Amino acid sequence: MTRKLSLLFLFVVLSTGFDFALHTDSHPWAREDAKGAQKEIDTLIKILDGENLAVFDPKDIKGLAKWVEEHTDGGGNTLILTGITPSTIYPPGNAKPDGSLLEEFLDAGNTIFNTGEYTFYTSEGPAETNGQQGLPNIIDVPNAFVWQGKGPDNWQENPVEMTPTAEGEKYVPSLKKYNTSYPFHLDDYAKTAWKLDIALAENNDEDPRVEPAVLINEDTGGRLGIFVQAYVGDVPHPGVSWGKIMGEFIVNYYVPEVLAVEPTGKLTTTWGHLKRVQ
Repeated sequence: MTRKLSLLFLFVVLSTGFDFALHTDSHPWAREDAKGAQKEIDTLIKILDGENLAVFDPKDIKGLAKWVEEHTDGGGNTLILTGITPSTIYPPGNAKPDGSLLEEFLDAGNTIFNTGEYTFYTSEGPAETNGQQGLPNIIDVPNAFVWQGKGPDNWQENPVEMTPTAEGEKYVPSLKKYNTSYPFHLDDYAKTAWKLDIALAENNDEDPRVEPAVLINEDTGGRLGIFVQAYVGDVPHPGVSWGKIMGEFIVNYYVPEVLAVEPTGKLTTTWGHLKRVQ
């Protein structure tokens, strides 16, 4: 009887681990075709096999909003966006600059990862429904912009070449030099609660720019990560897979090094990670 009770307790505890959600609506500007985008999504899903991952179809924006709402309190959960910010969690046209589901999710100590396009720039489809104002609104940093050049509306014809850092080489084996369009400019976050958590690649030619990289809000514990944000005219170097890069980062660093020590009272090891290390 004692052994059965122990096994039952193990199952109950493991089922309270941190959760991931993946919204699979990839921005058409940042992909060659739908098949290529789906290949990257499939790669990411395969790498995250065993994690508590919920995958949402591009049209299931109501289901995604329900997941976000249900996973806000307590922190430690992770939402992955592939270039589109669903209108159900952040209204288009920046209609709710404060208090959106997405902002509340982040402020509660959860994480958002984005790939494929300027962070929070659009809702469904390619229309510029939010523009550059979505990012400052959601993270409460008025001067936060992720153009190639520093400052508002500083789009440039040439992309930014990113060179892997020591951490990038350690945790993301597939990461090589590549071009990006929309990196973090670290100077934008000076004198704010947002600090660099980890940079996987960098470019310091003009100002400190990082991508892929994760920022952390030291007041809330929320994290924002960007991975291979590239405009269609500035495609990354051949062979770059954002699915591999993000997936390797999550399983090699994020789950064991970040979620394992989150002070939320939740279990510090997911069932999927436990299976991999046995």
